[in-house]
Amino acid sequence: MESSLVYRAEMAGRNSTGALPTTSSMVSYTYGLTGVDLGMDLNLTHVIWISLCSLILLVLTVRLFQMGNAHLRHLFTMTADHDQQLFWAVNQGFCWPWLKKNLLYAPLWKKRHNREIKLSTALNFGTLPSRFHTLLLVFLFSTNVAYALILDYRNKDKSALIAEFRGRTGVLAVVNMIPLVVLAGRNNPLIALLRVSFDTYNLLHRWIGRLIVLEAVAHTCAWTTNTVMISGWSTIGVRLTGNKFYMYGAVGVCSMLFILIQSPSPVRHAFYEIFLHLHIFAAFSAMFGVYFHLDTDKLPQTPYIKIVIALWAAERLFRILRLLYRNFSRNGCTTVTVTALPGEACRLTFNLARPWKFTPGCHVYVYLWRISGYQSHPFSVAWSEDTSSRALDHPRKSALNVDEEKQALEPFDFDAKVANKTSLSIVVSKKTGMTAKLYDLASNAPQHTLVLNAAIEGPYGGHESLHSYGTVVMFAGGVGITHQLSHVRDLVAGYGNGTVAARKIVLVWIVRSTEHLEWVRPWMDNVLQMPGRREVLKVMLFVTKPRSQREIVSPSRTVQMFPGRPNPQTILDKEILERTGAMCVTVCGSGSLADNVRHATRRRVNVANLDFIEESFTW
Repeated sequence: MESSLVYRAEMAGRNSTGALPTTSSMVSYTYGLTGVDLGMDLNLTHVIWISLCSLILLVLTVRLFQMGNAHLRHLFTMTADHDQQLFWAVNQGFCWPWLKKNLLYAPLWKKRHNREIKLSTALNFGTLPSRFHTLLLVFLFSTNVAYALILDYRNKDKSALIAEFRGRTGVLAVVNMIPLVVLAGRNNPLIALLRVSFDTYNLLHRWIGRLIVLEAVAHTCAWTTNTVMISGWSTIGVRLTGNKFYMYGAVGVCSMLFILIQSPSPVRHAFYEIFLHLHIFAAFSAMFGVYFHLDTDKLPQTPYIKIVIALWAAERLFRILRLLYRNFSRNGCTTVTVTALPGEACRLTFNLARPWKFTPGCHVYVYLWRISGYQSHPFSVAWSEDTSSRALDHPRKSALNVDEEKQALEPFDFDAKVANKTSLSIVVSKKTGMTAKLYDLASNAPQHTLVLNAAIEGPYGGHESLHSYGTVVMFAGGVGITHQLSHVRDLVAGYGNGTVAARKIVLVWIVRSTEHLEWVRPWMDNVLQMPGRREVLKVMLFVTKPRSQREIVSPSRTVQMFPGRPNPQTILDKEILERTGAMCVTVCGSGSLADNVRHATRRRVNVANLDFIEESFTW
């Protein structure tokens, strides 16, 4: 091995200038696999994989149970009335409600979970993990510390013990890079398999990344300690600059340290677009630094880093191919019509190059080449429509030119291909960066409208079905209405068709001013005109900062307006008393709103068959 040859040559010609007396056995612990317990490393690697697979299997089992229960409930209740859904309205045991209240829905401490910790508008420390997420992270870190410290302490040679620790931390860092890359991908297959949101995987990705950096630093410190003990500090620079094995290792560790330095929440939130560019570059540098570090000496962990690179490249390639397929066809490419709206927001309507299947609650990543280049940003899909061009391809001739009887007998080609087209719409609220540029550009355009070339990537999410719940209460804050509106439309349509269990839908929307109602007015008008809407849907609009009380006018008994902020507990308690069947509470909005709704729901999971779903994207 190259590193061993360099060490032997240097040690043969080195005088003892400040370094400890050395022996050939001590020198061997500073390079290669001498002192490394390969058997234990392999066993612990197997333990890690078994632990991860066991966790996945456990979550999958729970999800399959939930999905099976929801499917049966849906079958039994979609044509049932209030009395026939009584069985599903109450809990059939105490264990599952207890787990939901004290573990699955519980914040880390007291009430705060998704409400961001801010010292100022520019200093954001992010959010706190939930209690369940915290237990996962504690388990992850504690087991890795335990694995790193399972050493042969019977060995009295300090250098040998340090060498074993060096090998162990290096192995752990490389093995953990596999789940790190899998969890980072938008197309992570575990998202659809386990019905766990990308937000959860993103949280785990961040903490596994920090763990890997700590293990890589420990690996480097162990090597440095043995090297200094045997040959002194003066040789460290020579090793790092004159030996490819150590040089590539230094590239990998320095790249990881750079990611750690620029990834804390205050930096990430303040300079997100810059962070994203640097993060991708540093991750690429770290992967290839580790690869060449391992491949130079043909170490046993080389296949692991190859898997890491292959997974990373495959996910990126899949995204590119999907992007090209979705947005380019013989009929042209995807375009977007941007309209500036009151209340500093934009409505974006995409005319897609190909049709797609719309799923309530899904989101897409938007590429606006002129605004943000190749960067993409996630947004919930508020509305989607499919149109057929059959009528355009086979127009009827006017009755002024052709006899009506001949027109009626004119054959129609039912086998002709129908060119379906899909349009989908989102609402973008003005913040900073891309959203501010977009709003300023649209507001200064003629008629506050412009057309741009664009692309979308997706759809993602939309795994939570609300079809089996007799009562659904939805809370939306501001632009969070876009996520909830798709579910409202789906449930009202299902009620009219008799395909859902919903008999009561309550939509609570909180906005700062009545101007924000314009964001979704055309779609809301469409929903309010759907058959059976008055029987099943109640809309409660809360305006926190009305310009005058005259603006607060309730259009009807089923569409009501109120000044100020709602009390989620009061609303939920009322709906629980009047519920039909199983009940679901969903929320999409600010962190404080989500935490209040979560707190109110947790207090009542013991008195009703009650589920909680939160749509969020923390970064």
